[in-house]
This record gives sequence, structure tokens and C-alpha cells, in this order.
Amino acid sequence: MKKSLYILLPVLVILLAINSCSKPTKTAEGYWESGSALFDVENYDRAIDEFQNIINYYPDSEEALKAVFFIAEIYKNNIKDYEKAIEKYRQIEKNYPDSDKAPNALFMIGYIYANEMENYNEAKKAYQHFIKTYPGHGLASSAEWEIENMGKTLEELQDANITD
Repeated sequence: MKKSLYILLPVLVILLAINSCSKPTKTAEGYWESGSALFDVENYDRAIDEFQNIINYYPDSEEALKAVFFIAEIYKNNIKDYEKAIEKYRQIEKNYPDSDKAPNALFMIGYIYANEMENYNEAKKAYQHFIKTYPGHGLASSAEWEIENMGKTLEELQDANITD
């Protein structure tokens, strides 16, 4: 009896661990609160993990869209991992195309390529895609301006304003 208990105990522990990994331990709001608290103390990796739990466990919730956008913002502004930021912004475009965040996410892809990575070819493509997809959006004129002025120095922009 003791031998079989010693054999079964590790199996039970493994089964419990597997089972607990597949279920959320918090509500979407609970993950949001803990992610926000971790963000506030600049623990960005763990904050991202908490926000990712919302996306994984509650993909259709309002918090999931906010979580994807916030993760993208963390990658862009705090971690400076522009490729991962673009990946998250693209996730918004793909998974939440009708949301109010989709135009901003698409614009930010162009912005990152142009202003953070200085990849003007990709920036131009992203901005053109934005203009085509959201021609009447408030950021459309900003996307057009970005296309016209990509790569220019501050001095060149100031000179252009003087002659306009």
C-alpha cells in the first residue's frame, strides 16, 4: 500500500499542476488590477504576463483589447522592444478590426517604423495602409504628413514651415 501511494503521489501532483495551469486564477478585472500594480512599480515583464493572461483566458472581453494595446504600449514606451510592440499592434488590427483601438494601433505601426526604427519603407507602407483603411479618421492627415516628412531633420522641417 505504501509503495503504491509513493508511486501515485507524484502522478497526482503532476495532474494537479497541469489542471491548474489551464484555468484562470483571477477574473479579467483581477488580472488587470495586478498587471496595473506591477506596471506602477516598473515590473514590466510580470505586468505583461498578467495582461497576457487576460488575452489568453478572456479573449472576448473588453479588457482583452485594452490588455493587447497596453502591452504594445509597454513594449514601445518602457521596454523599447519595437518589434514586439508592432506585433501587438498587428494583433489588434487582426483580432479587433472594428474596435476604436484598431486605427490607433495601425497608425502606431507606421509611427514606430518611421520615428523609432527609421525604417522608412515599412513606415510608408504602414501609413498608406492606414490611409486606405481609415481615410476619414482624424489621424489620416497626420499619416499623410508623416509620409511627406519622413527622415527630415528638425531644421529641414523648420525651413519648410518658414517657406510655406
